[in-house]
Amino acid sequence: MFRTAAPVRRPGVDGGRTAVPRLVRAARYAPTAPPDAYVPAPELEEFYAELGAPYGLPFARERYAASARRTSVELAFGALDALGELPEGRTPELVVVAYATPDFVHAQLVASCVKGRLPGSPLAFALSDQGPLTAFSALRVAVEYARRCGFTRLLVLVVDQSTQPFAVPDAAAVHADSAVALLLDWDGGAAPVRGMAQGPLSAPGLFAGWDPAAAVVAGAGLAEADCRLPSSDGPSATAGPGLPCTGVWAALLDAVARGVTGPVVVADHDPGRGLLAHCVLDCADELLTRGNGETDDGCGRGA
Repeated sequence: MFRTAAPVRRPGVDGGRTAVPRLVRAARYAPTAPPDAYVPAPELEEFYAELGAPYGLPFARERYAASARRTSVELAFGALDALGELPEGRTPELVVVAYATPDFVHAQLVASCVKGRLPGSPLAFALSDQGPLTAFSALRVAVEYARRCGFTRLLVLVVDQSTQPFAVPDAAAVHADSAVALLLDWDGGAAPVRGMAQGPLSAPGLFAGWDPAAAVVAGAGLAEADCRLPSSDGPSATAGPGLPCTGVWAALLDAVARGVTGPVVVADHDPGRGLLAHCVLDCADELLTRGNGETDDGCGRGA
């Protein structure tokens, strides 16, 4: 077992220049169709029972049968389809998939399946086990790889998958299936990324890179945290509950659809670990957002 990660460069390289990722296209997928009737699979049910037994977790058969049973791969593909066909030269060189709840189909690897759907054979991998802040970590990792490898086009896929064979804590529960695709440009070269941070609320310098003049999009966890944020003169949006990973990014798409452009601070709080994360994204004026395969309304944004 080993772990690899892109190096974090020290501030001050590249002549002191800093940069922020530029969001150029985004999409969400939130299927609403009722689930298919459950077809019992004794071998699968036995597998789940054996998987949870060492931890005292019984297989929640009735809950599983009543759930949508949409896999993380299906949700990621839905977000890719909603993103639309990418013109030549706009396909990502790096894809990072972020999720908090594990997929109940263990025979599928989301990043590998996504890689197979994209031209150019991009570098693709997944990041998890960081709760509602997983996508913030995925974005930072994507930028660090871009700085090291000279990438300029990045795709972050965030997935909330609600079907679980076992009961999960309410704080970590996903109430609906959802996926968000964020296509970003990075033109900072090897320059340090600006406006990204993650740490305890008491950490010194946690808000040093916060842009007080930018619009703010807050996650559901941040809305409940006892935290004084730097002032902002821009418009704001707040994510609803039940979508720990995708909620704040879906709220970002809503804000963009209402005309928010330029620098936007996206932030959320993980009450379980007591950590806050925030990042600054430059939302392009021509940013196209789509949802559930909607077509463009002719004004550069989804209908």
